[in-house]
Amino acid sequence: MKKTLKEIIAAIIKRSGRITSEELAREAGVSRQAAHKNLSILVNKNELFRIGSTRGAYYTAKGGKPATNMIMLTLANKKLEEHLVLEKLERSSKQLKELSENAMSIFGYAFTEMLNNAIEHSRSKKITVKVYGEGDMAVFEVEDKGVGVYNNIMKKFRVSTELGAVQEILKGKRTTAAKGHSGEGIFFTEKISDHFELDGGSTALIVDNPKNDIAVKGAEKRKGTRVVFKLDKHATKSLKGLFNAYTDEEIKFTKTKVTVKLYENGVDYVSRSQARRVIYGLEKFSTIILDFKGIKGIGQGFADEIFRVYSKEHPKTKIIPQNASNAVLFMIKRAAGAGLQ
Repeated sequence: MKKTLKEIIAAIIKRSGRITSEELAREAGVSRQAAHKNLSILVNKNELFRIGSTRGAYYTAKGGKPATNMIMLTLANKKLEEHLVLEKLERSSKQLKELSENAMSIFGYAFTEMLNNAIEHSRSKKITVKVYGEGDMAVFEVEDKGVGVYNNIMKKFRVSTELGAVQEILKGKRTTAAKGHSGEGIFFTEKISDHFELDGGSTALIVDNPKNDIAVKGAEKRKGTRVVFKLDKHATKSLKGLFNAYTDEEIKFTKTKVTVKLYENGVDYVSRSQARRVIYGLEKFSTIILDFKGIKGIGQGFADEIFRVYSKEHPKTKIIPQNASNAVLFMIKRAAGAGLQ
């Protein structure tokens, strides 16, 4: 049975926490004008909240968590220093004053990392930052009109799709400016967040850490990059704990985690060529965690390529399967034999 527009709206909000007219138009197969009209009707009926205006507007459900006490700065990207911007926001933002000391250290780290990326990589003349509250969450957004994060990665690492660029970013140690950057910024920022979005081109990466969920979806095509970061104002997790989980005794970034479902080709197996893409560029790490959550099964070629061929070529690298079903574990053990740890 075909879903009604209201049912589609509810499903998108349940999945993402919010909805835009572009998302509704795409999923419902209607014009943007029709999508906007239907969303406006629900706002007038007090069933949805509208947040923002014009192109950047989005909607949340009644009883949801509308933005509060928003501060927006439009910054000229010329001799811009991220720590000075953060200091200005700390002095003026009611939301930041409500953060615990630990939460503020996390928020500050993530904000300066993402603003620095925009300053040094985007080649955008202006950068817009927003800080606001959303219920128990403190939120920042960093948006530029530059070359676009996925476009940058595609050119640097010769991948042909925005999804391929997402895959490279999530590995960590992948940067388009190796002399001045480690490639750790996005990797650690998305992992310390409660909710993280990275929008560029026609693709949006969405990370929901409390639900241990990660997704890539189509989005309205945009020029430049937009980052959204959300953190509980009383967060108990710590940067030290995060760094310890991915570094060794010498405080070197030696461990990475790869979500295998981002490499699926639409069926319940993954090919040898996809396996090569999963592990491409991971030779810098001594420990690789492969998260098989949501994967029902894998092909013999995929398992063999990683757990026999790659392991043989990199004997000092530990590959750890995580959240693997019995079917996936069977194929892994078959390929690795007694070598699986």
